[in-house]
Amino acid sequence: MSGEARPLAYRAEIRAEGLVAGTGCSAPWLLGCYQTLSPVLALRWLQNEVVRLASRLDPDPAQSPWAPPTTLREAAPAPDAPAELRVWATDPKERRAAWERVRADEPFFTVVPDVDCVYGLSVWPLWHSAELEPPAPPRHISLRGRFLADH
Repeated sequence: MSGEARPLAYRAEIRAEGLVAGTGCSAPWLLGCYQTLSPVLALRWLQNEVVRLASRLDPDPAQSPWAPPTTLREAAPAPDAPAELRVWATDPKERRAAWERVRADEPFFTVVPDVDCVYGLSVWPLWHSAELEPPAPPRHISLRGRFLADH
């Protein structure tokens, strides 16, 4: 056995962080997580869950039989997390970029803003080696702070 550290597994998560009604305080929420031996399965789970989340937040008007095309109007400009989540889940370039990071044993993390909260999508390797100490798990990163710092 070589001393080279290899990921033992991969963890995928979807988190949300936003204001709690009437308190003025922000709270993080774990919306879903998945652990697997395969980076492909971790990213596939994330992609499927992102589509599921977007459909529950705001059903896709193009797929909704109850919203005929004549009833659809342009919305006022504002962050549209469900649309951005759908783009991430269906855009081959976005998925390829995520795959390249995870394949290189680097964590993948992206933030999608909405009007009153932000959503964080992540996949990262869980490390193990008989000869090396595994690194500490990722520290909690405020999604809202990350969004504000990055944009």
